[in-house]
Amino acid sequence: MRRLGIASRICSSTVAVLLSAAGMFIGLPDGSFARAADIEVAAKSPDPVQTRAGVSPSRSGSASKPASADSKADARSLTGLSTEEVEATLGKPTGKMQTADGALWLYADWRVQFDHQGHALKVEEDQPIRLAKLDPQFVAAADAVAKGAADRSSADDAARIKAAALQEDRIRIISNGGQEVDLPSLVTPGKITIVDFYAEWCGPCKRISPQLEQLAKSDPDVVLLKIDIVKWGTPVVRQFAIQSVPHIRVFNRTRTQMGDATYDVDRVMEQVKQAKGP
Repeated sequence: MRRLGIASRICSSTVAVLLSAAGMFIGLPDGSFARAADIEVAAKSPDPVQTRAGVSPSRSGSASKPASADSKADARSLTGLSTEEVEATLGKPTGKMQTADGALWLYADWRVQFDHQGHALKVEEDQPIRLAKLDPQFVAAADAVAKGAADRSSADDAARIKAAALQEDRIRIISNGGQEVDLPSLVTPGKITIVDFYAEWCGPCKRISPQLEQLAKSDPDVVLLKIDIVKWGTPVVRQFAIQSVPHIRVFNRTRTQMGDATYDVDRVMEQVKQAKGP
């Protein structure tokens, strides 16, 4: 029996050497083929991971498929999403431009066009070379849109400044510590001027003041002049013989006072109406 075992091992080794030298291939149980030399090396290899002849662990076929197909699908599904959602998926853009349709975000592989509400209109594939070589007409259109937006912003600022200036002209406040004032020079010619003598500590003055200010703001023919008496006994109080506040006088376009001073808003409205004439 011992002799038969030795003979068998010698025979197996001889066959393996002959097959290896001849470059022959042997079929494996899974249907693939391997050289006899590889089978012999695999049998002697101590590596438990290398289970098949000539197949290393790094080439086991477990590599994932390219991510380009998934990224294309993900990018094209961004249509309709907000700028925050697009940035969360694609990251920060390499460049931004303004077009007639809205913002255009540039990536190395994508162009994302947004509408004016900040939602993605379309997502298109792009090449890096196109980011460095833009269409001059496209750039000119973008510059025109940006210039138009800047001009509109400047016009809006000018309108706000003008409105503020008009409001200041319609509502003026004299606070000089209760000193005398040259009232004829303060009454606006060509306008109906309401002169309101008031004090900060006067409760009725605070209640009537918003109504007078609203009248001056809403009626282009009316201006409001507020004079702070500060306290009783000041020179301006003596100048106009003021015995109570609010103390309101109405002057017509020729600087003529309409009736007596009053504290009643309804009476002020009547005098303004009379000052305008028929």
